[in-house]
Amino acid sequence: MNTSIVVMTHNRKNVLEQTINGMLEQDFQGRFEIIVVNDGSTDGTKQMLWEKFQNNKKVVVLNQHRSFPCKARNNGIRKAKFEFVVIMDDDCIPSRNWLKNLIDGFNSEKIGVVSSFDLYGGTSTAFRKSVLEKIGGYDEQYRYYREDTDLVFRVLDAGYEAKLVKADFTHEHKMEAPKGLLGLVAYGLERAAYHMNDVLLYKKHPKLAKEFLGVRFGFLVSPAKDFAAATNQWFKGGKMKLASPRGIVFLEGKNFAAKALIVIGGISWVFTVKFFRLIASIRFWKLLV
Repeated sequence: MNTSIVVMTHNRKNVLEQTINGMLEQDFQGRFEIIVVNDGSTDGTKQMLWEKFQNNKKVVVLNQHRSFPCKARNNGIRKAKFEFVVIMDDDCIPSRNWLKNLIDGFNSEKIGVVSSFDLYGGTSTAFRKSVLEKIGGYDEQYRYYREDTDLVFRVLDAGYEAKLVKADFTHEHKMEAPKGLLGLVAYGLERAAYHMNDVLLYKKHPKLAKEFLGVRFGFLVSPAKDFAAATNQWFKGGKMKLASPRGIVFLEGKNFAAKALIVIGGISWVFTVKFFRLIASIRFWKLLV
């Protein structure tokens, strides 16, 4: 089973090198290529790719102006020459059997997508290229956030099945916390604004998105779910923190005062994210808050 791995990258040259090296060391019987889409990096990524991988026939590099994940990945998919396409983040370092275990999941013609991250896609998710061509790849309206879920939903709508498998990788998810109160507020507003895409997802896939987003009464995302996302309660056993799902921790609940501030921050997040969904409801003409 020959496979094309598409890695979109932006300003992560150090971990990207580790990711590519991990892919080159795969214990995989089929042929594979690594298509790196350098999406307007300014940290020396282009030079690093040239110096380290210019002579490696398995590595294909596409350098382009900043265009964000959907368009970047679509460009990589169009370049892919093999029957399966894997989408992998640039900060995910695979184990030696990662690719084999992922592609072995296609043990039926009914399977259109296989993931070792989440049933609804994300990093470490593989597709039949013929299915991606049939449904048109990523919807570039999303630009960033919820684009993976939308893609898998469209695979399901096309009559295929999704499968979750175990294919190990290490997620080197290291990000610096924003500095100062203004930095925190700016970061929070940016993250909240991404949830405008919840409305687009719900408009395009009302039945699937209703369960996925936890929609009640036809228009309301559970406030408890929004609160949990901001306070590290979105998974079982999560300790009380004011944190981003991307791994940035702003405040830990080490005492009563800290926990009180976390609750205030969580409530503020609920109202902020619902405000942005309301704006998107007007834009997409579909009510969701």
